[in-house]
Amino acid sequence: MKKTFGYYLLLVATWPMQFFPLGFHHFFSDVLYLIIYKMAGYRKRVVAENLRNAFSEKTESERKKIEKSFYQKFADLFIDTLYFTHTPFKRIKKRLVIENLELLRSLISANRNVILMAGHLGNWEYFQLFREELDARKFFIYKHLQSKTFDQFYKKTRSRAAQPLEMRETFRVLYSVARSGERYAAFFLSDQRPLKREISHWTMFLNQDTPVITGTEKMAQRTNAAVVYTEITAVKRGYQRLRFELISDDVNSLKDFELTDKFMQQLEKSIREYPDQYFWTHKRWKYKREDSEEN
Repeated sequence: MKKTFGYYLLLVATWPMQFFPLGFHHFFSDVLYLIIYKMAGYRKRVVAENLRNAFSEKTESERKKIEKSFYQKFADLFIDTLYFTHTPFKRIKKRLVIENLELLRSLISANRNVILMAGHLGNWEYFQLFREELDARKFFIYKHLQSKTFDQFYKKTRSRAAQPLEMRETFRVLYSVARSGERYAAFFLSDQRPLKREISHWTMFLNQDTPVITGTEKMAQRTNAAVVYTEITAVKRGYQRLRFELISDDVNSLKDFELTDKFMQQLEKSIREYPDQYFWTHKRWKYKREDSEEN
């Protein structure tokens, strides 16, 4: 695909960032926070409603505190990602702390494909710093963005750790890899809202009846992949932790949607521990079960 002018402009604009420490750039993150939260009020109603429904047991002041902290981290997410664009890996690799990497290596050594199921928690763009050697082909599954500029930009940054693979190509490519005898390790953001016409399962998530994507589960079943819960959370500003935890190494023994439910339950546990690190601006609960069943 031919690169857009905006793509090259973004690369040029971010080039000087490598010559200053990330802490310096957090000044601009603070400015961005003031703009999107204090001035523009970007999706504040959506965030407030999501927090109210998810944490009805908390007081208004407690939810407001989470809201403010979320917007600060939301601004950091953008600035940190831009900073990584040109900064040498040896200077930024320490910003991602990896826990339980031996789980992945042991599964791959046992000739297993591995699906890494993550949610929009912490800064998932830090996954580009996960450049540990694995005896498997690494993929970053992503959803095509409407903006060609940002779609091309994020595809470039994510390619540093793994081969970017668009959702619509996922089944064909991963199934082909599995059939060839190679092993794969694929990173999925699996908490997105499915298209209305594709809803096939609902689960209780953060106190709400929630439609969920089931494609990751189907992919695991078809390729007999072990599934690992992947949690990315902030340790402190400018540092994230990547943690792996086994969900199932025998997915075909589970009931339909059991794997998906297990993932969503684990994600909710993480969100309740780090409530300000979830992606609250997303209209996750746009659809209602009765509306879906009418169509």
